[in-house]
Amino acid sequence: MAEPVDTAALRDLYERYGRAVLRRCEYFLRDRAAAEDAMHDVFEKVVRRYGEFKGESSPLTWMVRIATNHCLNLLRAGKAGWKDRYELTVKVDTADRPLEAARLERHELVRAVLARVDPKAQEAAVYYFVDEMTQEDAAAAAGCSVPTLRKRLREFIRVARRELQRADSDLVFGEEPI
Repeated sequence: MAEPVDTAALRDLYERYGRAVLRRCEYFLRDRAAAEDAMHDVFEKVVRRYGEFKGESSPLTWMVRIATNHCLNLLRAGKAGWKDRYELTVKVDTADRPLEAARLERHELVRAVLARVDPKAQEAAVYYFVDEMTQEDAAAAAGCSVPTLRKRLREFIRVARRELQRADSDLVFGEEPI
């Protein structure tokens, strides 16, 4: 039998961390309505998994991890609306807006790299490079050891370098940073 859910604690989590979860969802999905739907799904998962939270990390870290995985799954499933908007935006003449065109290219390149690494490497890269967590915090959020996190980050960097060199064959990289 499932344990009763502490509704006051869940309400507190929503009030304290709802905005952060929404921002995470918006970061990935690039659509406010889709992000709100995803945030709702994340909090449903929080309710279902509430008894699994062991307090080894902060509640925010736990919920951001759920949000990250949920959004990455949506993107992998092709349910994210940003792809259609991106393709439409690229079709618009950007000759008079070279900075906007370059920004769109960077976003697409990052997404291409993320799509070419396994979900665990995606998660590690987002925690470390996007959220700017320390390796220790990122490892805790990803539920792995620091050496395992480093291995996943090296995989991400290897793929990122390959994709960047495909985009610009003149790029030269130094030694691996991690």
